[in-house]
Amino acid sequence: MIKSIVNNQTGQSLEDALKAMVDNENVQSIILYISENFRFDPDILSQQLKSIDKTVIGGVFPEVIMNGKRSGDSAVLLGLPFSMSYTTINEFDEGKIIEKVTEELNEDIDENSTFLIFIDALVRDKAILFDCLYNYYGSIPNYLGGGTGTLKFEPLPCIVTNEGMIQGAGIVATIAQKINIGVAHGWSPISSQLKVTEVSNNEIISLDWKPVMEVYQAIVEKHSKKEFDYDDFFNCVKSYPIGIQKLNDNLTVRDPFKTENGRLFLLDDIEEGAYVQVLYGNLETLIDGATEARKKAEKESTNHNNTIIIDCISRGLFMEEKFAEELKQLDPMSNSFGALTLGEIANNGDEYLDIYNKTAVVGIFE
Repeated sequence: MIKSIVNNQTGQSLEDALKAMVDNENVQSIILYISENFRFDPDILSQQLKSIDKTVIGGVFPEVIMNGKRSGDSAVLLGLPFSMSYTTINEFDEGKIIEKVTEELNEDIDENSTFLIFIDALVRDKAILFDCLYNYYGSIPNYLGGGTGTLKFEPLPCIVTNEGMIQGAGIVATIAQKINIGVAHGWSPISSQLKVTEVSNNEIISLDWKPVMEVYQAIVEKHSKKEFDYDDFFNCVKSYPIGIQKLNDNLTVRDPFKTENGRLFLLDDIEEGAYVQVLYGNLETLIDGATEARKKAEKESTNHNNTIIIDCISRGLFMEEKFAEELKQLDPMSNSFGALTLGEIANNGDEYLDIYNKTAVVGIFE
């Protein structure tokens, strides 16, 4: 694999770096990670993407990772020595998704195949895409990807395709290459199970038939021994995500990012009737979670040289300068690439395909 990075301090433009990657005869397909503060012209890049005859996929993310370090003003290009097919998902309808995936992707999907998925974090119907893929292909292939967009949570073209920069969509690519995947988070329950009794997409309205903020605030205040601070909501709740109870006692983490009109807004959707718990974590438990993710990915891997990290931007914001320790646990050799995302997409064959928040994902190419 061939890796390249450009940033706001270098003289090289993204267009020149991309052209050099395309012109390399050892590169058959390209993944492009762009951080939100990297300066580039989306219109110029779109025109260039439309003229490229090699598959290019990727997205804009809050930050990117290159050689085990985070960056908020860089773009990372990964040249792959194998081909890739992809399809763009613009309509989140089960029938249309299956039709596009089966017609436009390679059909020889087996245990050595991997789906790479990037999706605009502002898309509300992500679960339909994941359900369709898992119901059709099951756990035979591996799945890896992340939510695109910026911390401003404003609509913008944040998906990279050969059709140009697009928004409000997802892309699903397939490669005939196994990626061993590890997923872990390091958050633990501090409350009893609570039933989601009223919800609207990603907005929880009530838990156990009580106003959600009444319940959530009481739990956070009891555990933290501090008064709830609505004026500094992020710092008040950054250690207290929501965990959705799944099969085998697994918890899928959801990230609260604001409250409005008594509702608790999560980064991704949650179903009415689901059972949840308030979680807690600190620097030590989160770094332990990162170590666990790496160890899971390494179990079946013999080559640790090509590592993808998909980690949650809120973990980076929470840990601040200590996040370097998490990256070291995820990538002891400091040769990884990837992104800090708005939602982490992963499945290693052991669990149902889902999108996570506040979670660390390690992928190692066979």
